[in-house]
Amino acid sequence: MLFTTQGFRIAALVAAALPLSAAPAFEEAVQPFLQQNCVACHNNDTKMADVDLAFAGEAAALEHPYIWQDVKRMIARGTMPPTGMPRPDAAAVEQVISWIDVKLREAAANAKPDPGRVTARRLNRTEYNNTVRDLFGIDFQPADEFPVDDSGYGFDNIGDVLTVSPVLMEKYLAAAGRIARAAIATDRKIPKPVSERYQQSRAEDGRAETVAVGRIVGFDPAGGIEVSHKFPATGDYEIRVRTVDRRPLLEKDGVSVPPPPVHMALFVDGRQLDEMIVQRGAEEPYPPIDGRWRVPAGKHELAAMFVDAETGPFDPNRDFEKRLLYSDYIEIEGPYDAEPPPPPSFQQQYVTCSPSAWDDQERCAKNILSHVARRAWRRPVAAEEVDKLVSFVKLAHDEGGSFEEGLQVALQATLVSPYFLFRIERDANPTDAENIHRLGPYELASRLSYFLWSSAPDEELLTAAGRGDLQDDAKLRAQVQRLLRDPRSSALIENFAGQWLELRNLSRANPDPDLFPEFDDELRKAMRRETELFFDSLLREDRSVLDFLDAKYTFLNERLAKHYGIEGVRGKEFRKVAVDGNQRGGILSQASVLTVASYPTRTSPVLRGVWVLDNILNAPAPPPPPGVPELKEDEVGVNGTLRQQFEKHRADPSCAVCHNRIDSLGFGLENYDPIGRWRTLDGKWPVDSAGELPGGHKFTSPGELKSILRETEGDMFVRGLIEKMLTYALGRGVERYDTPAIEQIREGMAANGYRFSSLIDGIVTSVPFRMRRGEEVSSDD
Repeated sequence: MLFTTQGFRIAALVAAALPLSAAPAFEEAVQPFLQQNCVACHNNDTKMADVDLAFAGEAAALEHPYIWQDVKRMIARGTMPPTGMPRPDAAAVEQVISWIDVKLREAAANAKPDPGRVTARRLNRTEYNNTVRDLFGIDFQPADEFPVDDSGYGFDNIGDVLTVSPVLMEKYLAAAGRIARAAIATDRKIPKPVSERYQQSRAEDGRAETVAVGRIVGFDPAGGIEVSHKFPATGDYEIRVRTVDRRPLLEKDGVSVPPPPVHMALFVDGRQLDEMIVQRGAEEPYPPIDGRWRVPAGKHELAAMFVDAETGPFDPNRDFEKRLLYSDYIEIEGPYDAEPPPPPSFQQQYVTCSPSAWDDQERCAKNILSHVARRAWRRPVAAEEVDKLVSFVKLAHDEGGSFEEGLQVALQATLVSPYFLFRIERDANPTDAENIHRLGPYELASRLSYFLWSSAPDEELLTAAGRGDLQDDAKLRAQVQRLLRDPRSSALIENFAGQWLELRNLSRANPDPDLFPEFDDELRKAMRRETELFFDSLLREDRSVLDFLDAKYTFLNERLAKHYGIEGVRGKEFRKVAVDGNQRGGILSQASVLTVASYPTRTSPVLRGVWVLDNILNAPAPPPPPGVPELKEDEVGVNGTLRQQFEKHRADPSCAVCHNRIDSLGFGLENYDPIGRWRTLDGKWPVDSAGELPGGHKFTSPGELKSILRETEGDMFVRGLIEKMLTYALGRGVERYDTPAIEQIREGMAANGYRFSSLIDGIVTSVPFRMRRGEEVSSDD
């Protein structure tokens, strides 16, 4: 292993170039501090948390390089000495921190870079789907049929846990065949007419659900429905929309009269096709919109909407017995009088020859497959590799198959190759741990594209790699900016933010429908969208990442704004909305996070506190000791406030060690109910959000808590965010030898106002991202 105690190699690599200030003398400032505040618990005999700080002198202290970053974090936060022990003088704390900082910088001058080693990673399901989408232009997601990917270090792209099972290999073979058939058509027959219906139905709890062949896009607040449908060929299609009204007749002067009529309109891609007047008052279905229209082949968005405002929004809990008026279904039947379907987009672009003789087929196949293999395998391909793929076309030809059928077989072979399924990075001396070297240009291009796009490099990035541009920092940064401007960079939000902030867990959150009838899938989606757009704004506008902790704006649509009690937001579209920073602002006040970290029936200061420690402060709480009793749910809110019951829980010293720091953070968010609404009462009890963080920082509200976290814990948050994103970018966990790179990135961010671009640039230009090494094989292997 390269990282040894020699040289005290915990430091930022670039820090070596910084001017060094004099460090306080260890024997005069640091050793007395340790003796007075630390050694009683952290000595050779007691060694709590496996830490011994009873050093005989500075030389002995520097033999234990890993420990000092942790010491700095603990004393800077006030976590150590623990609560109940005398607090050290602030000036003494600063002296110790100063000594640590200087020693870190001194060590950087002799630090030897260790990029670590990344296990060959197979494409996870998201990467597989995105890659075949970008290569072949297909509009389905074959990897959704694969087994669920395992996760490590909080992410599902970690090489060490992405195994390949026999079941997955079978899925690979099936997916390759399906992709090849979608990319290259061998039969362009006119499809027979079929009928497909997108229908809302009633779930057991009374909420709306949808039965559909295609994809439901959403529901209009006035009861409309939007669908995305793929039309297989250009032709005539019969489209029907049925509307149902459940509003009772109105009473006027003792006589029942129907509500006023409304207008229902049918749209395709925003263009209105038809309109009908709905006479209201009966529970029987109305005669539907029913017509025949010519629609070009491809995917189109259909919407049946109520176009006047008199209907108003239906009941937000989607209870069909209470809803006023809604579109029951959209039905599409066809095609009639259809044209032959066009070739798939990949075939149109790349299969530009239709040879009959084998010599011509061979020449054409080589041109096509050399391009496909280069893109799919993400590197130049050798002539003999192309020849092997062409041999599959020859095999089909010899057996009487068409040229297109031969190409399909060759594509299947390309897609089941390890060069496609795995991101392979080669070492000249894979067992030599001292063999530190730069990644090859195409390997670096793959790291970059899968980091920012969760997909393969495009042609421009591969070309830049071939020119050697990616070895130049300025040109590398230019490619980073280009990739971030591309819509495919939304994958960074969906996959990194989705796992870092646990947004994916929102799909599994199930607040009790009796207690929270307003929670439905539309609100769930709006919650997630707010956080995604907030992340996106920090990224696109290059704002400080500290805005994650506290900001004066968020993103809302009408539904979520009403949920938050914010007025003046109308319509389904999200827009940037200014907030005061007290009740809302920053991710800790967003309903997505608050709902994920709650129980179905109540809030949980523990879940929320643990979430903050893990994702914000980068200080995960240890698992609870065995046998700890949980709160009795039937007593919560009955025999006192939730805080009072937790105080009884913390009376046990074994619980108090962790809960003193967990619960304060969680209770600081108690003004938000289990689905993220602001509240001042929890049942009949007033909400108390006051607390105190280690180090004596007190707060009385979520707004004050967020401000304190930004002001006093900002540096630790930044370091944690670097570690999370570096883990995601590398596909491996962060190790001790990554500390120099992390410190380099952190210092670069501090010098640039913690802008998001400095985080991305710091990672892609870091030693772990751009370099690799071999790994020594032990004699036992």
